[in-house]
Formats: sequence, C-alpha cells, structure tokens
Amino acid sequence: MKQLSTATQRNINYQLNRRRNNSQFYEAGQLRRAKMHAARLIETLDGKKLLAPFLRELLEASFTLETTDTRILAAYLKRSPASIRSEFQKICTTLGTYTKF
Repeated sequence: MKQLSTATQRNINYQLNRRRNNSQFYEAGQLRRAKMHAARLIETLDGKKLLAPFLRELLEASFTLETTDTRILAAYLKRSPASIRSEFQKICTTLGTYTKF
C-alpha cells in the first residue's frame, strides 16, 4: 500500500514539475495571460456570479494546468482530492441549473 502512495505522489510531482520546467509557457507574462483568459472564460460561463470564489479558483487552476485530475489539482491547491471532486460536482450543478433557465 505504501508503494501505491509513493507512486501516486511521484506522478503528481512529475506532472507539476513537468509544467514548471516548461519555461516557454511558464514565463511570468504568459502565465498571467493564461490566468486572465481562464478568468474571462469563467466570467463568461458564470455571468451572474453564481460560483463561490473557491470554485472559481478551482476552475482557473483546472484551465491553467489543463487537467481535471483531482490528485494534481489537490496538490496544486493544497486541498484533498475528495474536496476537489465535490467542488467539481457543485460547479456542474450550479452551472447546469443556470443553463436550464
């Protein structure tokens, strides 16, 4: 069981380090631009500000890291993977009920 958690941690670290070491994308201006585009997209999806700030932060991190893997997002946002999953469900229900009307 310990090997599984070590392998999982290595995978998370590899994904995060791979993105950090990609200097062509992670220059300060380009990261700022990517976050700005993610924020604008979230603003378009959530025009009436129905999402809480922590849900917006999760969506922004998901767009910036280009992943929905809960382990990677949990390590990046310093939250548990279970809370990330439940927050994604909240986002889906909030935006899903909004688009029905």
